[in-house]
Amino acid sequence: MNKCGFAAGVVLMAVAGLAGCGRKDANVLRLGTDAKFPPFAMRAEAPGADPVGFDVDVARAIAASAGKQLQIVEMDYARLLPALADGKVDLAMAALPRDGENQARADFSEPYYDATPAAIILAGGPVPETKEELKGKRTAAVAGTPAYAAAEELAASAEMRAVATPLAAVVDLMNSQVDLAVLDEAPGSYLAERHPELMLLRPGFAPVGYAVAVRKGDTNLLDVVNRTLAELKADGRHRKMLEDWVVGRPDPVE
Repeated sequence: MNKCGFAAGVVLMAVAGLAGCGRKDANVLRLGTDAKFPPFAMRAEAPGADPVGFDVDVARAIAASAGKQLQIVEMDYARLLPALADGKVDLAMAALPRDGENQARADFSEPYYDATPAAIILAGGPVPETKEELKGKRTAAVAGTPAYAAAEELAASAEMRAVATPLAAVVDLMNSQVDLAVLDEAPGSYLAERHPELMLLRPGFAPVGYAVAVRKGDTNLLDVVNRTLAELKADGRHRKMLEDWVVGRPDPVE
């Protein structure tokens, strides 16, 4: 081969290599997440390890159902849906609510986590029927959750007790350190089922559900996601993830 032909071959190989770098690996499912949302997504203790959390476990199950390897792409929360629309990731999860504004930017699965606030009281006493009857009580709630925001509708700041986990809130309730715990409904239901001394109330807080976002029109992936979520709930894996990550979740790694 003469020098010109050799040079042309090198250029062609380089162009082909660049094209290959931009091509998505068909065996990989790319998850966009923000690892600053414990216990849903947070950095692992081991340096350089993938983020961990409730959302990550759900995403790994989705990837397994699709027969693909999960690749986690970390980014700021505000970039998740734009990155999804641009094709930089295949799905996005980071405690994303399925609300009207988000639904205009992406397609969403059925909710995989019920963040609708619920109230927990000690059983055996009077049962409040409205939010008004819950006002003014010493109240525990997990800081940074929709439930904490709901609790602030009921209690003055002096009556609020911020805790790290749903379990800590109900322990405070059972130890009479507070009169009321306001929790996301998913862990609230879990705890009330296991402790007969507790009663779960649904006083009418605004519903919030976290869901998996996929690119607009990606019906095939959305079908896989919804099928996987249904299987996780049917076979008990969803409850195990809830127990592992949410009810008594690990402290976030700084």
